Amino acid sequence: MELKTNLNGKSVRKGKLQPMFKEYQEETFLFLVILIILAISPIFSPEFFSTYNLFNLLRQISYTAIISVGMLLVILIGGIDLSVGSMMQAVGLSSILLLQNQVPVWLVVLIGLLFGLFLGLINGVLITFGRLQPFIVTLGTMVIIEGVTLVITKGKGVSGDVSDSFLMIGAGYLGPIPVPVIIMVLIYLAGYFALTKTVFGRHIYALGSNRVSAFNSGINVSKIQILIYSFSGLFAAVAGLLVASRTGAFQPGGATGMELNAIAAVVVGGASLAGGKGTIGGTFLGALLAGLLFNLLVFLNMNTYIQQFILGIIILAAVIISAFRR
Repeated sequence: MELKTNLNGKSVRKGKLQPMFKEYQEETFLFLVILIILAISPIFSPEFFSTYNLFNLLRQISYTAIISVGMLLVILIGGIDLSVGSMMQAVGLSSILLLQNQVPVWLVVLIGLLFGLFLGLINGVLITFGRLQPFIVTLGTMVIIEGVTLVITKGKGVSGDVSDSFLMIGAGYLGPIPVPVIIMVLIYLAGYFALTKTVFGRHIYALGSNRVSAFNSGINVSKIQILIYSFSGLFAAVAGLLVASRTGAFQPGGATGMELNAIAAVVVGGASLAGGKGTIGGTFLGALLAGLLFNLLVFLNMNTYIQQFILGIIILAAVIISAFRR
């Protein structure tokens, strides 16, 4: 390892410091951009730094951020999941229908999580054993799930008697902190531990970097791929339950574009769509940056169409910068 003398005459390990800096420079850049947005936001909204507004902002970001964890795992292995928004809708609808039939809240939550896990498992099995392209499979399941929910609801909203204990999940607080924010933090801590401290995490990166080499190294590629898509469905289910428990109702199209928001958060956070590159911290910063930008656009009274246009520009810019750096 090469040694280099700094200005103070001390030796530093150049070969070690450069990779470390390269690993975190994208997160550092995102963090600086977020600080700039935070600095200028009070100009458009004097109450921006109020405790209520900040926690409300984090609550709004939490849904995308939670789905983005599953999307990060999928992208790390070189896949994509376009069905997370529709799965989120399906779980939300099923939870409201179960509550209308007086099913206990704890059982509603359990069924919702298992339902999301099952939908993700279907994607994983079709992609793995059918040897189909993830884009086509998840696009197909997205359309199927959306169609089924529209048939059941006839394109109308669904509401009913929802218990306070269910509303507590999505609309409640623990002290000043919204419950969805706490759930988001716990998921990100678990994701960080899994990706950086476990063999499973190393296998995910190995699979995304070189599938053939991972297989030849004895890694069970099929098992990991199925698990990853199942986890993606699980995180979509968590977000769906949180949204349903916040409003106490189901609205068709309420999760439209969530898959694009999740992809944007992951890509802007420094992940490569080719797989094998990305961090849980970068994904959170990407979700936070997108949320802050949309919040700023709302302050500027820009309509939804312009917001989607800007989201597309952000995704393209992130992909182009990532390709240029490679």
